[in-house]
Amino acid sequence: MKLTKKDYELIEEVKRTFDTLFLPGVHEVAAALRTVSGEVFCGIHIEADVGFADVCGEVAAICHMVAHGQRKLDTIVAVHGDGKQHYRILSPCGRCREVIKDFNRNAWVIVGNFENPQKVSIAELLPLR
Repeated sequence: MKLTKKDYELIEEVKRTFDTLFLPGVHEVAAALRTVSGEVFCGIHIEADVGFADVCGEVAAICHMVAHGQRKLDTIVAVHGDGKQHYRILSPCGRCREVIKDFNRNAWVIVGNFENPQKVSIAELLPLR
């Protein structure tokens, strides 16, 4: 599905969040989501020394949304960067895909790359569920 103007604005917001919060080895993935009502919430990945306790950027953004009384996720995007304004869009990991689906089985996820971003449904990313 083609991206809308609001989707491109969401991508710009996730890059701003990344630039603000990036810390090498600790905060290297940011996510931004838009709710059905149009509100935007962002989050940053937290790297744990032991690895298993990591918090993905998508989950952090969802927690931010819930902490503000919202639960109706519409669209989400995550980016990884190097702190020098070089970014790449990330597809959510399996755990994040499950959490995204729990908040909206019809949610959209922006994937691909900056030259050809695409919007796919979470159902497409979680086949046979």
